[in-house]
Amino acid sequence: MQSVRVYPSPRRGLARAAAAAVLWAALTSACAPIEDQISDGPPRSGGTLRIAIGAAIDCFDPQVSPSDETPAIMRNVYDSLVKAQPDGSFRPWLATSWSVSPDGTVYTFRLRTGVTFHDGTPFDAQAVKQNFDRIVAPRTASQYARTLIGPYRFTEVVRPDVAVVHLREPYSPFLQAVSTANLGFHSPASFAAHENLCAGGPQQVGTGPFIFAQRATAEGFRLTRNPAYDWPPVGKRRGTAYLDEVEYRVLPESSTRVGSLVSADVDVIDQVATTDIDTLETIRGVAVHRAEPTGIPYTYFFNTTRSPFNDVRARTAISQAADLNTLTSSIFQGKYRPAQSPLNAATARGSNGHFTGSYDPASAGRILDELGYTGRDGEGYRTKAGERLTVSLIYDPTYQRPERVVFDTGLQDALRKLGVRLELVAIGNGSYIQVRNAGAYDLVGFGWSGDDPDILRTIYGSGQQFTDGGANGARVHDPGLDALLREGLRTLDPAVRSQIYRGVLDKISESAYGMPAYAAPVVTAYRKRVRGLDYWSDNVLPVLYDTWTQSS
Repeated sequence: MQSVRVYPSPRRGLARAAAAAVLWAALTSACAPIEDQISDGPPRSGGTLRIAIGAAIDCFDPQVSPSDETPAIMRNVYDSLVKAQPDGSFRPWLATSWSVSPDGTVYTFRLRTGVTFHDGTPFDAQAVKQNFDRIVAPRTASQYARTLIGPYRFTEVVRPDVAVVHLREPYSPFLQAVSTANLGFHSPASFAAHENLCAGGPQQVGTGPFIFAQRATAEGFRLTRNPAYDWPPVGKRRGTAYLDEVEYRVLPESSTRVGSLVSADVDVIDQVATTDIDTLETIRGVAVHRAEPTGIPYTYFFNTTRSPFNDVRARTAISQAADLNTLTSSIFQGKYRPAQSPLNAATARGSNGHFTGSYDPASAGRILDELGYTGRDGEGYRTKAGERLTVSLIYDPTYQRPERVVFDTGLQDALRKLGVRLELVAIGNGSYIQVRNAGAYDLVGFGWSGDDPDILRTIYGSGQQFTDGGANGARVHDPGLDALLREGLRTLDPAVRSQIYRGVLDKISESAYGMPAYAAPVVTAYRKRVRGLDYWSDNVLPVLYDTWTQSS
C-alpha cells in the first residue's frame, strides 16, 4: 500500500476560510457587476455558458462511472428512454410509449423515429440492445449502471422502432433506472472505434442536445450545440438548445470558484461551501440554488467484517457516542439538516423508518465496558488486554470536501471523550479504491444519490460489495435484509413498497450498520443573467437544454 498522507488541520482550514469570506465580502460589495436589473425577454440563442466544477472527472462514461458528477454533466450529451417526474410518474422521451407484462418481467418500448446520434447513425432498437448488453457485460466493469439495470436478461429487437426488454424477475425501479443518464445511449459505432469511453471527447457520441466536441484535459472541456437536436422529453419545447457551447472549468479550490463567479469569469459554480452561501446571497447579480438531496445522507459505515464492528454492540456504542445533530447544526450553521433516517426524505416517499442511533454517551460507555474496554492508558483512551481501542476512518483527499473533513474531526473529538481513538487516514496517490475494496478500514463515510428506495440495495445488499460494482460500505451480509430488499424490487404497488422499505430502514437502523450524519443539499450558484437552468432531481448540476443568457 502507498504511504498515507494526513490531511492538514481542518481547524486551521476553517480559520483561513472565515478570513477569506470576510475578504470576499469586502471585495464583492465594491466591484460586483450589477445584473439584477437586466430586463426579461424571450430566450435568445447563442453564447457560451461557463461552469466551474470542483473536481476533475475520472471517467466520462456514465455506463461505467459511479460518480454523481459524470451523469450530471453527460445528461447533456446522452438521452434516455423516459424522463422521471418529481411525483414518481414518467414522460415519453426516446420511447414514445411503453407497456409492462402482467408478471412485470417484460417491458415493450415503442421508440421515437428520426432520432440520430451525433455521428449521424440512427437511434433504434438495435442501439438499445447493444447499450444494455454492454452495461451487463463483465468487460465493461460498470460500477453503478450494472446495479441500476437490475435483473436484465436480454433485449429483443422486434423491429427498428420496437425494443422488448426481458428481465429475470419483476423489478419495480426499472422505469426509474432507464430514466437516468447512466442508462443513456452511446452510438454503437463508438463501441467498435473506441475501447475506452472514459476519456471524454469526440468519442462520447450520444443523441443529446450537446456534442462533446473536444478532448477533455485536466483543466476542463467543452460541449457544443447539436444542430440536429429535435427530440426533448414530451412537455418540452422542440428544437435545438439555445447555447452555442458550454465550457466546463475544473477549479478544485472553493474560494477560487467563488471568486470566479463573483468576478463574472464564470456563470455557474457547483459544490458551494456552507461558509460561502451567506456571502453569495448578499451579492447583487448572483443567485444560490439549493436542492433537496436524494438517496442516502452522508453516513459513516461500520466495517461489519472485522473487529470491533463485527459486533453490533460496538456499532451501537459508537452510534450513541456522538451528538451528530448538534455537530451538524454547529458546523453547517443550520444550513444542513441532521439525518433522521438511513434514507433521505426526497427518496423515502413515505417509507421513512426510525433511526435508533440517538445520542446517549452513558449507554455507550456501559456497552464498551461490557465488551471489555475497561482500562485506560496514559492519554485516556480505553484499553482491553493492554491494547488501545483505535479505529480508522479512511478517505481520499483528492475528492473529499473540506467541510466533510471538518465534520470527521468533530466525530474524532466526540469519540475521544468516550475513550475511543479515531484515526483519520487520508489515502491518496490512486490507492484509495484498492484499500477500500479490500476492506482495510474500520469506517468509511459517503453519501449516495438516487431517486428510488432501491438505492438501499446498492448500499446494503449482500451482492453489492464494492468489488461487485455496488457501494456496500458496511460490507453487510444479511440474508433477512436481502429478502426484504428483493421483496421491494418485486412489488409494483407503491403503497406496499413504502411499507416494505419502512421495514428495510428499521432493520438497517436496528442493526447499526451505519451512522447517518447529515443531509447535505445540492448547492450551486449562478449569475442571474443565466436563465432557464433546469434542475432535475437526480442531477448535482443543472440540465442545459433550455438554458440561455441575457445580454448585459
